Amino acid sequence: MLGRVVTSRAGRDRGDRYVVVGTLGDDMVLVADGEKRGIARPKKKNVKHLVLHDVAPALAERLAQGEMPRDEEIREVLARAAGAEPQPAGEAAGTEG
Repeated sequence: MLGRVVTSRAGRDRGDRYVVVGTLGDDMVLVADGEKRGIARPKKKNVKHLVLHDVAPALAERLAQGEMPRDEEIREVLARAAGAEPQPAGEAAGTEG
């Protein structure tokens, strides 16, 4: 689970993207976005409230070794993940639906 890009689907942060930076048992994880929630102050989230996306291999390896990535690295991974996702039809065309 470490290093996986996720999207919150419940709570005030619904729709926000994070990277999993820690685990708290089977059903809770610590997530960071490098901005509002940096690596020094990750957010605790229930796994049921997250949409799971791809793993960022470089971050996952560092986290597994016990190293903490910098906030800039987390932001870069999230920016790449957002660029790789296709936009909904209305947003791609620049119109609202």
